[in-house]
Amino acid sequence: MIIRWIVILFLAFTLAACTLFGGDQNSDKSRAQFEGKFEPITVRVSGFGTYEDVSADRLNTRKRLMARRASQMDAYRNLAERVYGTVIYGSATVNDFVLRNDSFRTYVDSYIRGAKMVAVNEHSDGVVETVMELRLEPRFRACVSRVSDDRVQDLCPIPMPGYNDSVGDVQSKNVDSLYYLD
Repeated sequence: MIIRWIVILFLAFTLAACTLFGGDQNSDKSRAQFEGKFEPITVRVSGFGTYEDVSADRLNTRKRLMARRASQMDAYRNLAERVYGTVIYGSATVNDFVLRNDSFRTYVDSYIRGAKMVAVNEHSDGVVETVMELRLEPRFRACVSRVSDDRVQDLCPIPMPGYNDSVGDVQSKNVDSLYYLD
């Protein structure tokens, strides 16, 4: 009876040891191979803003800055929609096979970091366009491919670029900044 318990304990210990030491090596190899499939991609979006009264407001500095800020916020929203998606709520009322009312609401709640403002253009018709881009690293894309769509935002944050992506930007000599200057 004692020998049976010793054999059972020995087998349990052996299986536990194999699981602890063998499992980590295989998962690291498979993770490295899985992430190696993806190339980094750059997502580029535009955002738009305008003045209330184009002819009168174009000379007002405050309103020009507000139009620029509106285009920048629209670009961030478009970038968040492109990377993480949009939640859409909708309802429709149908009576006698005729659509009576149709309404939609969209919801975007995301955390974007590492986005870079590429250009701000003011068009002749008063529209201000902001072009932004974001580099999606292979580890972010690998995480997105493993996680269900509704958990991407919680489990797959966008990592900061792992290289010096601020070439051409104004840089401080003493500090490695995580922010880009316009």
